[in-house]
Amino acid sequence: MSMTLLIGCIDKTEQPLLKVQKDLEQLLGTALLNGDISIQRTRDHLTVVMTEQLLFDAGSHEIKPDGIDLLKQMGVLFKAASLKEIRVAGHVDKVSVNHRSDEYFEKLALSKARATQTVQVLQGNGSASESFIIEWYGDIRPIASNETEQGRRMNRRVEIVLYSESERILSPAN
Repeated sequence: MSMTLLIGCIDKTEQPLLKVQKDLEQLLGTALLNGDISIQRTRDHLTVVMTEQLLFDAGSHEIKPDGIDLLKQMGVLFKAASLKEIRVAGHVDKVSVNHRSDEYFEKLALSKARATQTVQVLQGNGSASESFIIEWYGDIRPIASNETEQGRRMNRRVEIVLYSESERILSPAN
């Protein structure tokens, strides 16, 4: 009697994401090594986390020239992939600068502007506009403590979450 043990099998929903991940790792080599970008894959989506310092100057929503070049290359890659949905989310840290009552709304506006600018650059290379969803969270979804500079730096980020086309669930009407 023989037995075959399959370890790490990849189903058809994971395959397109695995290819995108490998392509992104090749494209983003130096930024990945420097810690300016991280990539996490689950069965149904791929998340690319980009630090503020890679894309923006502190407090700004204008993307730096190097960030624009990188996002344009990513946009070309996304266009070639079979992606159902691309969610782009802006985040900021919780540090209070001036203790004004409208500071919460300023942080929301900054995170929205950063996500919007990121999508505009990604779309500049012909990616389908209907596949993008813009989200902004201000300071309400930290991934690290806001008590340290390193934690605040990690919280100032843009997340790009990619969903594979094969994950599309059709409603009964379709």
